Amino acid sequence: MTGKSPNTRRGYGWTAGKGIDLRHENTKKLFGYWNRIRAGRIAPERSEIEPSDIRDVLADTFILEISARLRTISFRLAGTRLCAAHGKELKSYGFLGLWAEEDSFEIAKAVSRVYCDFKPVLINSIARTGGNQFVEYETLLLPLQTTGEDNSRILGVSTPKTVPYWLGAEPVETHSCRGLRIMELPQETATLVPALGDLAPENDAKGPRKVAHLTIFDGGRH
Repeated sequence: MTGKSPNTRRGYGWTAGKGIDLRHENTKKLFGYWNRIRAGRIAPERSEIEPSDIRDVLADTFILEISARLRTISFRLAGTRLCAAHGKELKSYGFLGLWAEEDSFEIAKAVSRVYCDFKPVLINSIARTGGNQFVEYETLLLPLQTTGEDNSRILGVSTPKTVPYWLGAEPVETHSCRGLRIMELPQETATLVPALGDLAPENDAKGPRKVAHLTIFDGGRH
């Protein structure tokens, strides 16, 4: 996919609802697996995720780690195809570093909705290379319970909607967000969830902004 890049700054916003519009097969497979093993709970435990159960989508799958102490969102694990598309090993790399600077605050809010409110979030984006090649991506973030641990974890999958010939040869440099969707799911059984802080961001034009326990600085990436 080449040519003039699509406009990513118009019509972009949050939506919410019970209707789940998952377009990519890998997204559907990971969501189905996560939904099955949670068995009506608010989310499955991190220890319940078995890589062999999701071998078909493992190359596009990742786990994020949210550190309250360091105030960071980073890749704890990332699949081989996802790393190849971005031209680098993503393990320990900051998740916000993949996103356009103007989107970083909204993406941090989306991550907070996942691990604070235990709500899955679907992100649609345009991935761009340095040579202005671009492709649409679908990214799903799913909450995990990490009882007894200081750091929160998120299970995710990120897949291009088509696979252009250059993907993997010309690395993706940045993603521009086109839409964020909160997925409302029924909870059949109550689960005790540790308090992880207030989600509402505090904006300060003269300084960094707060989302939960994360600090977002203007003009930079994490």
